[in-house]
Amino acid sequence: MEVHAHSHTARKKWTHYFWEFLMLFLAVFCGFLAEYQLEHKIERDKEKIYVQNLLEDLKTDTVIYSEYTRNNKVLFNSIDTLIVLIKSPEIKQHIATLAFTARMILPNYKALYTTDRTFEEMKSSGALRLIRNKQVANSVSHYYYSVIDLKKYNDAAYTWGTDFGKKMGEIFDAGLLLKIIKERTEQPAASADLLTEDRTTLNQLASTAQYLYGAFFLAEKIGNQRNKAAQQLIELIKKEYHLK
Repeated sequence: MEVHAHSHTARKKWTHYFWEFLMLFLAVFCGFLAEYQLEHKIERDKEKIYVQNLLEDLKTDTVIYSEYTRNNKVLFNSIDTLIVLIKSPEIKQHIATLAFTARMILPNYKALYTTDRTFEEMKSSGALRLIRNKQVANSVSHYYYSVIDLKKYNDAAYTWGTDFGKKMGEIFDAGLLLKIIKERTEQPAASADLLTEDRTTLNQLASTAQYLYGAFFLAEKIGNQRNKAAQQLIELIKKEYHLK
């Protein structure tokens, strides 16, 4: 019987396994670093986009605040005129002007709402964490949470505006009011178009008008404060993120 000798492969040294492990480890580690850097870059790109959008929203807000102040000047003058005419002993001589002034107050009113679409999107998606600059992040949050106060004055204006509209129906002929809103100009009026000369009823119209004035005034006051805050935040963002 023939006996065959079996050949044996040389046993690998431990250093061979060490280098295999090291190469595998380095490959995995480099892959991890590449993925981390990619993730980091994506987040920084998102941060720049969000910050740029916040900047545009803030610029829009400054325009909104300025327009609200200009619009309020017209409303304040109208309410002042309305109250003077209501208190006039010759009220019947001013029915046309009085009705026009009263009817155009509500159509000329605009609620004060800020532009918060970017902030709300970041808040709901958890993207606020992307703003690395703590001063900017804190200032952004403070600004948007501070404008929440505007809602109560918008709500107050809506409530008083509803009461004001109802009270006009007790004082002026509906046909005359309809002509005014259609033409947006003062319309000829007769004595019959003033449904009542009752001082209490007329005073109630004046009272609701002055409450409207108060809601507009307080909203404007907050708006002016927030306008300054928005401008400061704009400059801070431009400085920290080198934006124009």
